[in-house]
Amino acid sequence: MNETTAMMSYELTDLQPVTIAGIAVRTDNSPAGLEKIGELWAAFFRDGVLNALGTLAEGPICEAYFDYESDAQGAYTVILGSRVPADAQVGAGLQRVTLPAARYAKFSIDDPKAIYAAWQHIWQRRDIERSYSGDFEVIGENSADIYIALRRQGG
Repeated sequence: MNETTAMMSYELTDLQPVTIAGIAVRTDNSPAGLEKIGELWAAFFRDGVLNALGTLAEGPICEAYFDYESDAQGAYTVILGSRVPADAQVGAGLQRVTLPAARYAKFSIDDPKAIYAAWQHIWQRRDIERSYSGDFEVIGENSADIYIALRRQGG
């Protein structure tokens, strides 16, 4: 664990459904699966996905993880794009997903290049009961917020 993630704290936040549109791939956390995510990022910039979303895009780059097979060890789908209105009609080659309303653990980091290190930290945490209903990141030029969907207590 490095200095960035050694003492990562989070805040709890309740969010309404979050809709993200962009390009997607089915993957997992194996080395080959992580390579697929790298290829997705390359395609994102090469194909100008934010430009393709045009005025639908609401803010910075977002990356969402959903349709989990089981947990962090299983397959899931990742979409890379931007938040859009829930009823947005996206163009050919783009997909849209709406993550359900949920309580999230929000981790904030100062360096978007440290997102993978932050995930390695999150995977090791035993004090967070993840729901695997859908997690996402909001990625700025100099920071990133990682939202981890939590299991509802008593439900």
